[in-house]
Amino acid sequence: MIKGTKFIILFIIITSGANVFSQHLSHQVLVPAAGLASNGAIFYSQSVGETAVEIVGCSGYVLTQGFQQPLIRLNPESPPEGSGVEVYPNPTTDFINVELYGDVARAFRIYVINITGTIACTHKISFGSRFWQIEPVDMTWLNKGLYFVRIVSEDGVINRTFKIEKM
Repeated sequence: MIKGTKFIILFIIITSGANVFSQHLSHQVLVPAAGLASNGAIFYSQSVGETAVEIVGCSGYVLTQGFQQPLIRLNPESPPEGSGVEVYPNPTTDFINVELYGDVARAFRIYVINITGTIACTHKISFGSRFWQIEPVDMTWLNKGLYFVRIVSEDGVINRTFKIEKM
């Protein structure tokens, strides 16, 4: 009896300083089904088995439970006045965001042009009425270097070129 008690006390002393877990959770999420598809300017990703159950935000950051939530806005802001376009971040390593906004229906062409003037990729996007959208453009497949992102509306009202460095 005393021998068993000494063993239990010795076991508790040894394991009290060690990190003992009955379960270890990683930063990976396993879902029963998921998929990703792209065709030019259209990117579609989906998963089955996990939903967003809570959204919390503070100082411009959005924290969520779940994943696959690319366009969540915590506080819906009013769209900017007038018509315009912005491109960010600069420099970039993977994606750039093309922010388009306007008051009337309009169609746009987005060109990514390398330093030699060759068009690397083209996207077309159309809006039927008042709009404000952030369109991600994949640049992961492009080599490091300097690129020009040109956004042109088909009616000629908007014609802007941005210089973007791909790191």
